[in-house]
Amino acid sequence: MTFLKRLAVGCAGVLMMGTAAQADTLQLNLGGSTPTSTFFPYYTAIANSISESSDKVRVSVLSTGGFAKNAALMKQGDLKFAGISPDLIASLEESGYKDIRVLWWALPAVQLMTARKDAHIENFADFDGKCFHPGMSGSSQEKNMILIIRKMGFTPKLYLSDSKDAVNAIKDDKCLGRQKAIGSDRLDAESEELNLTTPLWPVGWTGEQRAEIKKQIPWMDFVEMPAGIVEGAPSFYTHAIWIGFVASADLPEEVAYDLVKGMDEGSASQKQALRVIRDKDILQQTLAVSAYPLHAGAVRYYREKGLDVPERLLPPEMR
Repeated sequence: MTFLKRLAVGCAGVLMMGTAAQADTLQLNLGGSTPTSTFFPYYTAIANSISESSDKVRVSVLSTGGFAKNAALMKQGDLKFAGISPDLIASLEESGYKDIRVLWWALPAVQLMTARKDAHIENFADFDGKCFHPGMSGSSQEKNMILIIRKMGFTPKLYLSDSKDAVNAIKDDKCLGRQKAIGSDRLDAESEELNLTTPLWPVGWTGEQRAEIKKQIPWMDFVEMPAGIVEGAPSFYTHAIWIGFVASADLPEEVAYDLVKGMDEGSASQKQALRVIRDKDILQQTLAVSAYPLHAGAVRYYREKGLDVPERLLPPEMR
């Protein structure tokens, strides 16, 4: 079946009834990303965990093409359960759509900024008037980096290109630094290779800068990176965009409850699929980092687990 046909099926019946033998089972699509994404096995593990845990819900992963597409489909009412990032929730709310409800936040996508070591750049303000690559053209990383730059009043000379071109520009000393999304607290393979020929240095945010960015962009988060990411480098703070899972406000409470319960009970298999979350307490970290309200069904499950859900995370329908 083609993507368009699968999508049509999902749109026509996101909560479609199953066969006669499974008359009480809801078939629900999980909006994922592309099958080539490093996170795709994680989406599959989530779908399997929920389907195995619940006798009422069966979840299938729908390869939509990415979080931006997920957000668009949710706004259209064509998707009820999806992976997303907080910048996209912010964009939806700015457009007038306020029916996104958080189920859980899984992990931060670390946005690593590096510069040529010989440029002697210590924090981002040092890039003013100098060349900086904010991320691959058209990517969410680029969009969010430019948002920070504009909100903070920085004035780098932006080098807009794909990642390969940016690496070559840094090698040739045409540009001094760049941002790259990474999945751990180590250099990614591309940056490792660049560092061999053109020594790099991490660029962090000062405490004052972090406070102001958080004030300007409440959903932005920060992570402390360990010392030694390159030889001799101290620990530093960089910004991060959370990757998580949401449902539409009109998804029945009992269904959202089963989604969170299934994820939590099957977390072991998910940690096998995505090792970076192996030491994470997903429920606790969600309560700590979420800038948006939970779904009522999620609130119910969190409370059943003995967790205190802050008032700020209660959805409007529970107030």
